[in-house]
Amino acid sequence: MARGNQREMSREKNLAKQQAKLKSQSKGGDPEKRNANDKAALQAKVAKKAEMKKQQEAEAARAEANKPVVRKKTGKKKEADNLDDLLSAGLAKGKKK
Repeated sequence: MARGNQREMSREKNLAKQQAKLKSQSKGGDPEKRNANDKAALQAKVAKKAEMKKQQEAEAARAEANKPVVRKKTGKKKEADNLDDLLSAGLAKGKKK
């Protein structure tokens, strides 16, 4: 059983060693070309982000224009109906049953 654990630990150690070796290797190609490619990619990213910002601002302006108008309530309060007024509301004057 102990041997199985040794194998696992050895594999992990070897994998870490290989990753460190790959990481330390320099990038291939001409550094000037890499820099030019990186610069072009960054400019494309910035342009895309600016376009997205313009779109969001346009959508916000459109949403603001379509926003319904909310009217403020006036300061007048309704007077509470009198109980007698409520009871006599359905009664018509002058009619007898």
